[in-house]
Amino acid sequence: MFNTIITTVKTLLRRPSTWVWSAVFPIALSTMFMFMFVNLSSDGKIDPVPVAVVADEALDASTFKDVATSLAKEGDDQLLDVSEYKDLAAARKALKAGEVAGIYTVDDAGAPRLTLLSSYDSSRATSVLADRSILETVASSYTQNAELMRQIAQDNPAALTDPEAVARALSLEGGTRRVSLTRTTPDATTIYYFALFGLVAMMSAEFAALSVVDLQPNLSGLGTRRCVGGASKTASLAGIFVGSWLVSFASIAVAIGYVRLVVGVDFGGREGLCLVGGAVSALAATGLGLFVGTLPVKGGKASKSGILTGFATTCALFAGLYGVPAMGLADDVARACPAECWLNPVKLICDMFNRLNFFEDLGPFAVRAGALVLMALVFVTAASLIFGRSRYEHL
Repeated sequence: MFNTIITTVKTLLRRPSTWVWSAVFPIALSTMFMFMFVNLSSDGKIDPVPVAVVADEALDASTFKDVATSLAKEGDDQLLDVSEYKDLAAARKALKAGEVAGIYTVDDAGAPRLTLLSSYDSSRATSVLADRSILETVASSYTQNAELMRQIAQDNPAALTDPEAVARALSLEGGTRRVSLTRTTPDATTIYYFALFGLVAMMSAEFAALSVVDLQPNLSGLGTRRCVGGASKTASLAGIFVGSWLVSFASIAVAIGYVRLVVGVDFGGREGLCLVGGAVSALAATGLGLFVGTLPVKGGKASKSGILTGFATTCALFAGLYGVPAMGLADDVARACPAECWLNPVKLICDMFNRLNFFEDLGPFAVRAGALVLMALVFVTAASLIFGRSRYEHL
């Protein structure tokens, strides 16, 4: 059996198709995803909003100038990028030219007024609406706080002598608490890499299928020589299973390592468990390949390779690998038929990595890993029964 394992690994590594599916394919597809998603990923920081401020006597007499200056200080928490203009006409010219997102002016009472364009470019609707929201929030918060301080000064002037009391009155932190519902920062692009892991695993099922074909005397000359040898069918099949699993696991480990180290996807410090997930994914894929390899279909290696390729790519469609429309389809199918998430190995692998990355509890990950192991056992049992009962009229 040990010799069969070594022979299987060496034979697979000498095939160009093995290197294509185990190294070139996952690296090329991950690189393509990386360039496709470069503008979709966010580091969680807000770019400062460019805003015009009319620098006149009303602004100098108002405390709003100090607020705008503090919000424009360079740093990680910089919210505004302030440009001062001498008069409103010059500020409006900059607004129409798209140099700023809005204009702040201060009236005689010291209250800020915000001027925005009535129309905007629809192609930048999301960013424009976000900038407007920030500018409106700054102005309304200042107005509310100024009114609050006026009420405090009117009702209890002595409270203004306590800086800590004033800070608590103006603070928004008293009744809020920041809570993270996931282990890592949510990123809509990571699920595509997890779906890729599932596709890479299922494509590696071909390793076991082709190795089993070399074991069958009616499909290859090597199988004829093996058939007349002294090794039992069970030992030969077990050796092929272990050897193919090793190559399959190496393929998935390459994909995981490239996505983590080169693409930069955050696994939340669970890289070791990701490799465990890759190992059970390779187990299910190898079991599938063993099963398809033993099926009595015509065409030999070509037909069995085509069956596995068609199966893997179809499963990847319902795992959402092929873009936003496919991801929407995958979600719709999962809601309509929850059993599909457990019967589709690519989707199951994708969900397993997704739970591992975002859930603090390892239970959902362990359940899906167990389902993949069970899937592998079913495929291996079926392959053993089919191959053990196979008979040939002549060699």
